[in-house]
Amino acid sequence: MLDAAAADPTVSGILLDIDSPGGEAGGVFELAQHVRAIDAIKPVWALACDSAFSAAYAIACAASLVFVTQTAGVGSIGVIAMHVDQSVRDAQEGYRFTAVSAGDFKNDLSPHEPIDRAALGRLQTEVDRLYGLFVDHVASMRGMQAKAIRDTQAGLFFGPDAVRSGFADSLASAEQVVSEFTAYLGARKRARHWLPA
Repeated sequence: MLDAAAADPTVSGILLDIDSPGGEAGGVFELAQHVRAIDAIKPVWALACDSAFSAAYAIACAASLVFVTQTAGVGSIGVIAMHVDQSVRDAQEGYRFTAVSAGDFKNDLSPHEPIDRAALGRLQTEVDRLYGLFVDHVASMRGMQAKAIRDTQAGLFFGPDAVRSGFADSLASAEQVVSEFTAYLGARKRARHWLPA
């Protein structure tokens, strides 16, 4: 959809209307970089209406401007991975699993047994790596210091606090953002029309 809008000569700008608690890390930074590349061609703004958390914020912050409604939230700049140990339930239900694998780490994070300390350490290393990528991404997109982002401890910021935190540029309703974006795009079009050849 972004590519189609970028290629469509009748589209002057793109408004991302985001309402998501987030999602998986896979592909999110590549998508966000693509949003930023398109913003260099046509303006891309983002509106958190009513949430742009975690991976959704990774995408939103790639827009040139981020807006929040008065009830909207942004942030949750963090990474979480979960391991479910269902070995007790398996035993209660009469199941006992035996993993036959090749490679010392192939059975890491199996839900059918408790996680061991080494596997937990490897998982934490990956979570920390992804967290570093996320922090650096937001810092780069928003022109913020990485330390300021880390200091939020993956907190959520709503309404005016989202703006004060630096994660959003302005507080506005969806209607106000559409109106402001329309006016901005009209002014850009008029300015280009009057540029000397």
